Amino acid sequence: MTLIQDERAPYVQVADTLRAEIAAGEHLPGAKLPSVKKLAERFGIADMTVQSGLRVLREEGLIVSSPGRGTFVRSDVDPSAVGAAASQGGDDMSAQVQLLTSQVQGLTARVEELERRVTASSVPD
Repeated sequence: MTLIQDERAPYVQVADTLRAEIAAGEHLPGAKLPSVKKLAERFGIADMTVQSGLRVLREEGLIVSSPGRGTFVRSDVDPSAVGAAASQGGDDMSAQVQLLTSQVQGLTARVEELERRVTASSVPD
C-alpha cells in the first residue's frame, strides 16, 4: 500500500492510517507495531517519514517506543475513543477532548490501584 497523493503530508497520512487501524482493532492495546522499515516499505516512503508519523501518535499518547524492543500500542488505549477521534478527523477539538478524557480515566484507574496497593502494604499485620 502506497500513500495516496493528497493535500496531507505523508507523515500525517501514516499517522492517520495507523490511528484508524488502532481504532478498528487491527493493532490491539499492548500490541507491537511493525518496524519502521516494514512500515516504510508498506507505505513506499522513507524511514524518517514513518518516524515522523509515529512521533505524532506518541505525542497523542497512542503508542510508546522502547529502544531495542519496538513500538507498541499503549496498553491503556481505548480503541473506541481512538475511533471517535479518527472518524472526526483527529484535528477536531471534541475528538481530542474525548481521547484525552479516555486517557485521564485510564490513568485515574491506575493511580487508584497503586494507592490501594500502597495502603494495603502499609497496614501493619
